[in-house]
Amino acid sequence: MKKLFFVFAALVVFFGITSNINAQTATAQASADASATIVTPLEINKVADLKFGNIAAGPVAGAVIMSTDDVRTSDGGVTLIAAGNESNAASFDITGAPDATFTIDLPESILIYADGDKMEVNDFVSNLGDNSTLSNEGTANLKVGATLIVEANQTPGLYEGTFDVTVAYN
Repeated sequence: MKKLFFVFAALVVFFGITSNINAQTATAQASADASATIVTPLEINKVADLKFGNIAAGPVAGAVIMSTDDVRTSDGGVTLIAAGNESNAASFDITGAPDATFTIDLPESILIYADGDKMEVNDFVSNLGDNSTLSNEGTANLKVGATLIVEANQTPGLYEGTFDVTVAYN
């Protein structure tokens, strides 16, 4: 009986030491949280259209340049008419996540039409550049200017067309 007790005691000690060794070499575990924040989508709303104003075409081709500061200038054979003139850069209000950066995509060129005649609008520019940042209130005002190409003796009329401005988070 003493032998059985010693054998049993030896087994208890052996398995106790073995289980302590296993407990000390077991793997460790930690937890972490996962999260995501969905931000306010970017929105862009037109405030004002791009208007080159009243122009007289001459016998020589020319151009009208509308700056993002609402200043128009002419080049070549066009005359800017002040009477009844309404000219300005296009204007857009942008809203989204405060302090977020975004890109602006402007067209390369478009055509505007009047009764089958056309003129090209190109060299679109913005007051914000291609990469911009919303204010800490999540807003920005985008102004867009461009150049209107006027052909020699361009047919009189109201020329109209549309263009798209795209903004996207970086």
